[in-house]
Parts: sequence; C-alpha cells; structure tokens
Amino acid sequence: MGFGRDLRNSHEGLLKLQDWELKLLETVKRFMTLRVKSDKEYAALLLNMTQQTEKQEAADYISTVSKSWSQVIRQTEALGRVMRSHADDLNSGPLHRLATLIRDKQQLKKSYQSLHLQLESHNHKITRSDLDKLKATYRQLSRDANNAKEKYREALAKGREAERARERYDKATAKLHNLHNQYVLAVCSARAQQDEHRRRAAPALLDDLQKMQEDMTLALKSILEEYCEISSLLTEEIVKVHQEISAAVEQVDPLVEYQQFIDAYRSPETPEASVEFESSLLEETENLPANEILWNTLTADSLQATLSSATEELVADSAEPADKRGFS
Repeated sequence: MGFGRDLRNSHEGLLKLQDWELKLLETVKRFMTLRVKSDKEYAALLLNMTQQTEKQEAADYISTVSKSWSQVIRQTEALGRVMRSHADDLNSGPLHRLATLIRDKQQLKKSYQSLHLQLESHNHKITRSDLDKLKATYRQLSRDANNAKEKYREALAKGREAERARERYDKATAKLHNLHNQYVLAVCSARAQQDEHRRRAAPALLDDLQKMQEDMTLALKSILEEYCEISSLLTEEIVKVHQEISAAVEQVDPLVEYQQFIDAYRSPETPEASVEFESSLLEETENLPANEILWNTLTADSLQATLSSATEELVADSAEPADKRGFS
C-alpha cells in the first residue's frame, strides 16, 4: 500500500491532506507559543513571589520552622529559574523546529503541485494535444489528396493538363503519406509516454511525496517528544527541587523548635510577694478572726451553697476526658 500505487488518481485528495496537516501544524505552533508564554509568566511570578517574601523575612530569630521556610523559598526560586530555562528551551528548540517544519511543508506542497502540473502537461501534450494537431492535419491532407485525385481523373477524362494534375496529386499524396508515418510514430510515442507516465513518472512523484510526508511526520514526532521532555514536571531538576522542599519540611522538629528561643529569652526566677490577709480590714469590725471562715446562722446557707457548687465542679472535671481538658 502506498501513494504511487493507490493514489494515482487522488491529486485533489492529496492537496486536501497537505492543507489539513498544515492547519494542524499551525494549531500545534499556537499551542506551543502559548505554553512558552505561560511558562515564562509562571516563572516570573514565582521569582517575584520569592523576592517579595525574602524582603519581608525577619532574621532576628532562627528556628527549625524559619530555616525550613527559608529553604522552601530558595527552592521555589530555583523552580522559577528552572521553569524560565525550560520556557527558553521550548522556544529555541521545539517551537523553532516546528516553524521550520511548517515552512518546509509549505514548500513541499508547492513543489508537488508544480511537478504534478509539469508531468500532467507533458503527458497531455504528447498523448492529446500533439496528436490532435496531427489528426487535424491528417484529415486536411486526406481531403487535399482526394481533391487532387478527382482533379487528376477529370484532367485525364478531358485530356488536358493531365501531367500537371498528376504532379499535384502525387505531391498531395506524398504529404499525406509522410504525415501518416509521422502520426504513426506520434501514436507510438504517445503510447510509450502514456505507459511511462502511468507506470513510472506519476508513481515516482507520488512515492517521493509519501517519503517526504513520512520524513516530516517523523520530524514532528521528534519535535513533540522534545516538547514532552522539556515541558514535563517530572524532569530531574524539578523533582530535585521538590525533594529539597520536602526534606526542608521534614526538618521541622516540634521538640527542638523553641530551644534557641528559650536560651535567648531565658529569665531567672524572681521571688513573688506572699499573699497575706489584710489585717487593717479588721480595725473597724467586732472581733472577726483573720484567715478563718465564719460559720454561723448568717453564713451557713451561703457556705453550704458554695460547698455544693464546688463539689459539682470537681465531679464534672473528674468525669471529663483528659484530651478535652486544657484551654477553654
């Protein structure tokens, strides 16, 4: 199966095929152009984010979290540089090669059309146009020879100028016979041309076109493979960046997070003043005892209520799960 054997009468279809492929290549080119643009913008945003964050970082306190965060920022900056580099590589590599391929494919279509037209014109000239001219001349010379023959017969019958009529008749017949031979040779040539065109010239052009089409398809495959390789988020560089970010996060250790802070802000224990009953409060009272609860008929109900409330709170606290105790 091939162009030369199966598509000898499919010229219009081949032109449509090439138009469709060119349209597809233009679509791929627009897509890659947008990908390069978006990757460059993404890289620029990453780098701008890291620069702004670095300006806002405070360097007066260092901890495992701050160290890890600084590493995350540095690796994000590295990711931005990698993405910018990949965008440049896409632009100078696959996108540039694709633009060249499109130009080559346009030229291929133009060359194919030109060669096809030349072959068809040459074949038509030999098998049709030249033969049509010879046939028209053949018919005219046949009429001329027949007219000369009739005039020669009339001259013989009248017995006048028979010799001159004979000469004209012989001359017309010679022209006809020479053209007949020329036409026979032209027919043979047309048959040979027809056979050459059908068996060799046209199939060779189509087979060459198929070979060029296949080579360009292979080139496009190579371009798309390079695009996939460059644009992949699983490249060694990007994977390494994310591994570094993950390793930085793993360095966060709650058990040692505040050791440096404690060392930096450690303060000696200061004695606190003892809390004492303010005895001056009893100066105007009637023998109320300091630091003693008064239990009498006036306070019994209040003390009993306080005792009951405190008991309920203790019971409730003892029944609450341990993981729910703490800050409220």
